Parts: sequence; C-alpha cells; structure tokens
Amino acid sequence: MSLSKVPVHKCLEKIQWLLGVWRSESATIQLEGKSFSYLSELKCEHVGQPNFILHINGFNVQPLTNDNKVSWTNANELKPFHREMGFLRVNPKDETINNISYLNVQNVGLSNVEEGNINGNSFTVETKTIGRSCFNKDPSVQLLRREYQLDEKDANILNVKVFMSTSRTDNNEQPFEHLTIQYRKISNE
Repeated sequence: MSLSKVPVHKCLEKIQWLLGVWRSESATIQLEGKSFSYLSELKCEHVGQPNFILHINGFNVQPLTNDNKVSWTNANELKPFHREMGFLRVNPKDETINNISYLNVQNVGLSNVEEGNINGNSFTVETKTIGRSCFNKDPSVQLLRREYQLDEKDANILNVKVFMSTSRTDNNEQPFEHLTIQYRKISNE
C-alpha cells in the first residue's frame, strides 16, 4: 500500500487540513529591528501514525524585478537559509482532547518542545523546553509561540505567525512578532 493512501490516524483528523505542500505568498521576518521578506515552503505529511511530519524550508531570494517584491515566480536565485523539521502530535488515546505538541529541530542549533491547543481550524503552540547547541551565538531564544490559522473563506490559505522572546527581551515585554507568513496550498501530497 502506498503511504499516500494510508488513512490519517483518527486523533489527527481534526487537523488534517494541514496536510500537503504550502508555499508562501508573503513571508516577513523581524529580528533586532530589521525586517526582510523571504520565501517559505511548508510540507506536512503522515504515515498513518499518530503524528504529522513537518518540513519547513526558508529561502533568501534575489528578486528579478526592481520593485523588490519577493515571489516564487520572480526569484532569480533561491538561497537556502533556514530549515526545520518536526512532529505534530495529538494524544492518540483520546480523540476528544484538543491538546497538541510540536517536537521541532532547526538547522540553527535549536531544538524545542512546544505544546498548545487545537481550536477548530487553528492551533497555537508555545515552547515548554528549548535546547541549543554549545556554539550558538547570543541572543538565545527564550520562548517561541506559533499560531496556525486556516483562512475562514479559503481553505487553501494558511496564516502563520511566530512570536519570540530572546535573552535581549526585557522580562516585562511580550514576545515580539518574529515571522508572519501567508501560505497557499499547492499540493495535497
């Protein structure tokens, strides 16, 4: 049997809208007072187990147009700059529970466990533990919160926001908006 034909585990049916390949229509990163656009691709797949596998790939691009608008069609050159992958998990013993966890590792030397709740066609997860490699530079990430929201009018649009606090963030400050991405689904597989 082909893995694409394996049924989604029952506990994940409530978020199966995430399955497929999504490409950014817009993606902006904010860090230390700087902002720039980039391209992002998210792939969500499953093998019938009680988890989804996520791959997120970010690209710096050199736009072909003079207006500096970044898009998949006007990119002169894609330069990989950020990679992460992980597993979205929902409690397989009770399909009525809306708790979700995200186990994530990034090529910038971070690994984290994020937990949160599913609310219809959206979910939010926030870090519970963060690990980093011994040679990572400061500032260190102290908190990540990811918000995934399927568009109410178009099930092929996914909005993602990532909020972050670092070792340079004042303890009284709320996490700042680090990433804002609007994805469009390009494939169901």
